[in-house]
Amino acid sequence: MKSALLALSILLVAPALVHADEITLLPAVKLQIGDRDDYGHYWDGDHWRDRDWWAHHYDWRDDRWRPHDDYRHHDRDDDDDQGHHGHGHERHHHDD
Repeated sequence: MKSALLALSILLVAPALVHADEITLLPAVKLQIGDRDDYGHYWDGDHWRDRDWWAHHYDWRDDRWRPHDDYRHHDRDDDDDQGHHGHGHERHHHDD
């Protein structure tokens, strides 16, 4: 009974967005990345986030919500010590 009430409450507060990644909570209940609750908060896969947080961390590309590229380090080479003088990679505020 509790799972049915949980499923119903999630359905009521989480309208689906098209083309978003989704999490299946129960066979008939899915929560999608980018869904919004009644307060306008967005689901990020872990927490409900406000509009400012969401805009700072995600954008809509290729028909789905994706993290901003500046939070990824595709060109980082762990074997390249240049500029670090043996101290490894420095920690930046966006690595948190």
